[in-house]
Amino acid sequence: MSIKILLAGGGSGGPVAPLLAVAEALKKLQPKAEFLLVGSKNGPEEQMAKNAGIEFRAIPAGKWRRYFSLKNLAAPFFTIAGIIAAYRILKKFKPECVFGAGSYVQVPIIWTAFFLRIPCVIHQQDIQISFANRLCEPFVKKITVCFEKSITDFTSNFNFFYSKSKSKIIQTGNPFREELKHKTRTQALKNLNLRSDIPVLLVLGGGTGSDFINKLVVNCLPELSRTVQIIHSWGVRNPKIIAHDNYCPFEFIADMASAYAASDIVLSRAGLSTLTELSNLAKISIIIAMPGTHQEYNASLLHELNAAICFDQKDVSPKGIVAVIRKLLFKSDLQKDLAKNISRIMPKNAGEKIAKIIIDVIEKYGHKPR
Repeated sequence: MSIKILLAGGGSGGPVAPLLAVAEALKKLQPKAEFLLVGSKNGPEEQMAKNAGIEFRAIPAGKWRRYFSLKNLAAPFFTIAGIIAAYRILKKFKPECVFGAGSYVQVPIIWTAFFLRIPCVIHQQDIQISFANRLCEPFVKKITVCFEKSITDFTSNFNFFYSKSKSKIIQTGNPFREELKHKTRTQALKNLNLRSDIPVLLVLGGGTGSDFINKLVVNCLPELSRTVQIIHSWGVRNPKIIAHDNYCPFEFIADMASAYAASDIVLSRAGLSTLTELSNLAKISIIIAMPGTHQEYNASLLHELNAAICFDQKDVSPKGIVAVIRKLLFKSDLQKDLAKNISRIMPKNAGEKIAKIIIDVIEKYGHKPR
């Protein structure tokens, strides 16, 4: 069976990672499956698609903010432009299904696909439902969610569009790219040109980077580099990279399997895609959630389960973060507890579950283009 799947998402790495994980699972079930990733022009998704061997197309898309912002005035125009571009892509590629994971880029694609009678599936990663998924909710055949609470949250809204129906919402967990498990520590250290006698800290700020985390690392670099080797992902929108002993900065880490395998501790934001990877790889983690976002809900869950060391951004200082890293390195019992607890927070095999749901949707609804 040869099927075509259009993957919709971008703007940052968070919504793209589950798309690629599901594509990986679909390839195992349907080796002849074809994919096209449609995302934004300025995010990391084009590079991520290239690394995964998937064709990429960019479209304009309006980012709809939940709060008051003058930028919302321009969002409808970008969305209209995105609908026009999405129409052309969908008519040319002719997918049997569209799959999105919560990015604002998916909105014009899902809306256009609905008009063209192409069945759609969306995935909700975070505990707090994304506004993009809210806008797409009435127009999709199935919704997969990471957390049980999302089932209730989805069915309590947009009731003027459709009756409450839990049957279209399925808890699967969050998909994970199995390829990230395929490197040994020895291979990883060699690939990254790192020493085996000094611990390794992996710093992640998301695909577009984090100004706060970048500045934090730079400010504590002289002290921190005496304790650990640092792999630092700056992000594609943060081109300033400095040189220092025991410091390996990257604009974008193409070989994430090596970065994870080499690391003893991970310092990161609390995006669900990253947390899924940390959970599946049982990584000892320090989490700094982005203030005022859904990441605070994610970090709260980790804190409650003693699955990571979590900080409010306002409470973090260079001196304090160095002290915490040193504490972690010398407390083996704490390391074991954190690794064990974080490994339990995510259901496994989510990618395969979602892949099977997509195949079922294609078989049930088919594609009846207008």
